[in-house]
Amino acid sequence: MPPPRPPAAEVRHVDLRIWRACAGSSVQIPTVNSIVYYFPQGHVEQSCASTPLLSSLVLSRPLIPCVVSDVHCLADPRTDEVFIKLFLVPVEPSRLPNQFLDVNGEVEDPDKIVSFAKILTPSDANNGGGFSVPRFCADSIFPPLDYNADPPVQTLTVTDVRGGVWEFRHIYRGTPRRHLLTTGWNKFVNQKKLIAGDSVVFMRDCNGKMFIGVRRALKRGEG
Repeated sequence: MPPPRPPAAEVRHVDLRIWRACAGSSVQIPTVNSIVYYFPQGHVEQSCASTPLLSSLVLSRPLIPCVVSDVHCLADPRTDEVFIKLFLVPVEPSRLPNQFLDVNGEVEDPDKIVSFAKILTPSDANNGGGFSVPRFCADSIFPPLDYNADPPVQTLTVTDVRGGVWEFRHIYRGTPRRHLLTTGWNKFVNQKKLIAGDSVVFMRDCNGKMFIGVRRALKRGEG
């Protein structure tokens, strides 16, 4: 009898504020009840993993007006990359309003996430190295360091988009002095399979809880 197959990794729902910070400010998503056009042929052309099962009748139409009935903010369990799953309900053109709703029509969230993204250098992604933290990230995301200590050092507890908790040693040292993540950083790089050119996003909510996300570099032929 063959051994049981391990369970498939679970796609995780992500807080919208965390999702937006990981995706970047240039990414726009429609809100629930927005009116959008669904392009069947474009869907087929952009489907990388598998060809969607669409009827010949659907494929014969260049576009289909739809209402967005639900929006799920998700994270890929293999790569930590965030993506959106939209649920669309086709509508008759005669029932459409005179204009489309603003895709960014949400009210500004008072609990806004503060975020900072950095593209990894070869040194950041090197096995055995550390992560050079930009000053703005250290000052705006991380808790204050005690600069009277010798050296100024602290342990950071950071949650990734899949709910995993990571601990990084944050130290201020060197000549000239700079902020570094040392212990714990290599484990994160290896487990997430990060390479130079990928980006990490550090985030902090209004309660001071910190999060970390990744953006994978586009490989040739993607995009």
